[in-house]
Amino acid sequence: MTTSDGAVIGTTQIFGSAPRNRAFNVVLLAEGFTAAQQAAFDSAATAFVAALRATPPFDDLSPAVNVFRVNVRSTDAGADDPASAGGTGATARTYFDATFGGNGIRRLLLVDQTTALTVAAAQVPEFSLVLVVVNSTVYGGAGGSVGTYSLAAGATEIAIHEAGHTAFGLADEYAYYAGGNETGHDVHPNTEPVEPNVTINTNRGTLKWGWAVAASTALPTMSNPDCSTVDDRPSPVPPGTVGAFEGAHYYHCRAYRPEHDCKMRALGRPFCRVCRAVIWNRIGPLAALPARARTPITVVARYPEHLDVFAVADNGRTMSDWWSPATGWAGWFHVSGGIASPGGAGSPVTAVSRAGGHLDLFTVGTDNRVWSAWWDVSSGWSSWFRIGTLTCRPGSTVTAVSRYDDHLDLFTTGSDGRVMSTWWHAGSGWADWFHLAGGVAANGATVTAIARYRDHLDVFTVGTDNRVWSTWWDDRGGWAGWFRVGTLTARPDSTVTAVARHPDQIDLFTTGSDGRVVSTWWNARGGWADWFHVSGGVASAGSPVTAIARFDHHLDLFTIGTDNRVWSTWWDAASGWANWFVVSGGVGRPGGQVAAIQRVTDHIDLFVVGSDGLVHSTWWDIASGWAGWFQLGVS
Repeated sequence: MTTSDGAVIGTTQIFGSAPRNRAFNVVLLAEGFTAAQQAAFDSAATAFVAALRATPPFDDLSPAVNVFRVNVRSTDAGADDPASAGGTGATARTYFDATFGGNGIRRLLLVDQTTALTVAAAQVPEFSLVLVVVNSTVYGGAGGSVGTYSLAAGATEIAIHEAGHTAFGLADEYAYYAGGNETGHDVHPNTEPVEPNVTINTNRGTLKWGWAVAASTALPTMSNPDCSTVDDRPSPVPPGTVGAFEGAHYYHCRAYRPEHDCKMRALGRPFCRVCRAVIWNRIGPLAALPARARTPITVVARYPEHLDVFAVADNGRTMSDWWSPATGWAGWFHVSGGIASPGGAGSPVTAVSRAGGHLDLFTVGTDNRVWSAWWDVSSGWSSWFRIGTLTCRPGSTVTAVSRYDDHLDLFTTGSDGRVMSTWWHAGSGWADWFHLAGGVAANGATVTAIARYRDHLDVFTVGTDNRVWSTWWDDRGGWAGWFRVGTLTARPDSTVTAVARHPDQIDLFTTGSDGRVVSTWWNARGGWADWFHVSGGVASAGSPVTAIARFDHHLDLFTIGTDNRVWSTWWDAASGWANWFVVSGGVGRPGGQVAAIQRVTDHIDLFVVGSDGLVHSTWWDIASGWAGWFQLGVS
């Protein structure tokens, strides 16, 4: 019952392609499989991969996960099953000396952890998680520095539960130790557990997972009326409600779990929100996001030292990452299960911040309706909800403007190309969609809107004649009729970018029918100027021009050029337009977009989907110039 009872055969990578030095590497070790039973271990390992990939949040994190199978033969099949712990009394000569009955509890399945870690380190030095797969149909498993699981019914569920202990430090959330009516487990000791998913504290202000608890949720959310036994009553609140549910950490009372059900409480359940967050925090920074090539990225700075980035994955999932100087990049996560429309270049996620502690998101869903979700610092992410009954063009962009904290204006295109709008106000909710002054947009064109004043909006799009059209609204006169801005012929799917450097000045940028980057401007004294070609620039077909105003006398422009590189130019009132230059050697996708934001006056952050289909970023600071590009989601 030592390493003399078998041998390591070899290692096979069975899932993943992430570089080992920046991946979450799972190593599966065979235990109690004879030389003739290695195919059974191979099948068990394959089943584990399938289950892991189907389990949130691992489904979204799979680009950062590798799984390795280490085939090890044992002299005998199975594991020891001591009669003293209620087992059959069987013994087996196995490589890792597996035995049921740890601490007198039959289901507690132990192995020689030192040997297991030694083998894992020799085979996959970069391992993150080691799980020993024991060839027995007796139910069992364990956490610790090495996880174990048997091939009992629900084997993969056992495996993922035990991984919660071993890799992520999660506690058992069930309220019993050896069955439910044992002595000594009525009331949890008055000591706060170290694990992130159990607590003895129900104070809303200091609760570990207080960030996830809605203000309307009672604390405690569910209390055990009889501490002599496990409380097996159904939940008093809807599934997914985060609160404080009594009964956890092997005790009937004075220990609380975040949700009524969780995989750390019972197999066959999803991980609760708190456990999912813990897993995300461990793996998320390693995960790269394969993004839709031409779907725009949105970035918001809720305050100067924070960025929220939103992108659409190649499978349509609405994804986000965030940054602060204290933590760096958090890692990509799927926002409330949202899926964006794949039509055209694909619907982006539009984000606006009405206040420092609040975000509103909008996209067109797979049903071609407009959907929204929101995040608030007090309650976290909401579910997605549909705004009205408007049917949009597949892949449409929803443009959102917050003229003040309690108001939003939305603009998009209907299925027939009509320019449509609605608005939301804190006092009245969402209005009905309406056709905006008879406007119709070219197929693929977006609707751009800016608020120069609290009570004024300017709207732009490319019409069916491929000319740039505009309308405006103010609270005194309502909506004006559409008018054509000059005689420029634009690409049919062009985006018109609008920047208000000050309230009485608008600068417009788009691409002409030949791809040239062109601009015009308006001010209150002189009206509209003629369109002009900006410094000889030409954009890749479908690539918009991104513009930001760092001062009222300075503009920075970005686009993807015909060589698919990221290009920039700038204008200053003192010197005029500069020549275009390539930003730090960056390469995007044909037709892609460069997202740009100014967090502070002398700093710019850029984001783009690179030639590899992943999201990359760089930044410029007046003190140091342009940094090199880096991939979001890789620590």
